[in-house]
Amino acid sequence: MTRISTTKRHLKRRWSIGIRYCLYCIAIVFSPLSNAVELTVGEAKQIAEEAYIYAYPMMQNYKTMYFRSVAGQNGSLPRPFNVFSHRTRLLGPEYKAIVGPNNDTLYSTAWLDLRREPMVISVPDVSPARYYSLQFIDAFVHNFAYIGQRTTGSQAGNYLVYGPGQDPTEHPGIEKQFYSESNFVFVIGRILVDGEDDIANVLVLQNQFLITPLSEFAGTPSPSLPEAISFPEYNTEKARSGGFVKYLNFILSQVDIDPSEKELLERFSRIGIRAQNYREKLSADILHAIDEGVESALQKIRTETMVIGTQVNGWNTTFKGFGSKPKKSGQFLLRAAAAMLALYGNDREENSGFSRTLDPNGQPLDASRKKYSVTFNKDQLPPTNAFWSLTMYSFPEIQLVENNINRYSIGDRSQDLKYNQDGSLTIYLQYESPEPKQRSNWLPAPDGPFTLALRIYLPKESVLNGSWKPPQISELD
Repeated sequence: MTRISTTKRHLKRRWSIGIRYCLYCIAIVFSPLSNAVELTVGEAKQIAEEAYIYAYPMMQNYKTMYFRSVAGQNGSLPRPFNVFSHRTRLLGPEYKAIVGPNNDTLYSTAWLDLRREPMVISVPDVSPARYYSLQFIDAFVHNFAYIGQRTTGSQAGNYLVYGPGQDPTEHPGIEKQFYSESNFVFVIGRILVDGEDDIANVLVLQNQFLITPLSEFAGTPSPSLPEAISFPEYNTEKARSGGFVKYLNFILSQVDIDPSEKELLERFSRIGIRAQNYREKLSADILHAIDEGVESALQKIRTETMVIGTQVNGWNTTFKGFGSKPKKSGQFLLRAAAAMLALYGNDREENSGFSRTLDPNGQPLDASRKKYSVTFNKDQLPPTNAFWSLTMYSFPEIQLVENNINRYSIGDRSQDLKYNQDGSLTIYLQYESPEPKQRSNWLPAPDGPFTLALRIYLPKESVLNGSWKPPQISELD
């Protein structure tokens, strides 16, 4: 009996040790910052570079939301969530908030907070002859939905937007439902303005863009308020260092992670992404390596911005960097470069854009040295189901250019355009006013370098398949 008891005690002790050892192994495997192989400086830098490229568009989006609807900026109060804010004037040179603004449409914007419940977006009847769209952008900076002529038509309607963890049932009066992979959604509305005299008509339409909580729309009890969250204060220096992990962790807490990215995020967890208190658990050498990885990532993103587009007759196309998740999934460097160039670009089916900064000889366009023109042959005018415009910007600022005739863009809606006898159209690009017979077709340039943007809204198939190409720019004597 004694031998048996001793054996039992021995086995019990071995069993207990084995259990503790297994639990210890499990803890190692599932600890966010523990690895079977110790993290090296080289690995930390490489992972940080990958993670920063992945995070860059999301952080730029968070920065916009933070200053517009969380903290406010330049003494302005933050704009409330789930309420449209409308621009009541076409943008001009005084507007510096974003690069490359258009001078064709009035903007309406809103940040949606879907944590409590889905939101219903209501739009009015809009004349089929007037272009308008609402673009919906999630935290990954994917264009996940559109309302407007191309996608839903010009008639009035109500559209439901719901987020992670929500599975709304069908509701009477809802034309369509859109799923967002994030709790926070940016909405950009654009309505075409046909000259200053048309602004009042557009303001009437803007005021009929409405955002209504689903419970209010359906006449049902409101859900409980969501738990309060603490938005991390945005700081550019932190966002350009290893501190970016804090921002990315917050953003990831507000999204639905796609299964295809879970393995990637597990790799990122080695530097503290989706982990707690990572700075206290990583050595100074590793933290320094993470900072170096961020700098390397920024350089790669900047380099990608130089080759993101396709060259067509000296024009650069950049629309391939923007679009829906099915079209852009996994293209992290491309998405980051697109966000650095122009955050919130449209799908190419909505607006195909071309830009130009070099003359035919590969030298910068510079109106302080030369005069230029661009001629669209009769059969080469931009093919569009809506409208097209050519906009002048300073370079490298990419801002609208002040001039004494207050003309910042020109296109198919411009008054008094004069076509040539053969039906072609010549636009003059220069600093000083041309001779009187050319002034109606003059797009004033700055007294220095400039860039052009050609926008084709609702482009026809010849633009989308590449068979149509913008014309070359010419130097004038």
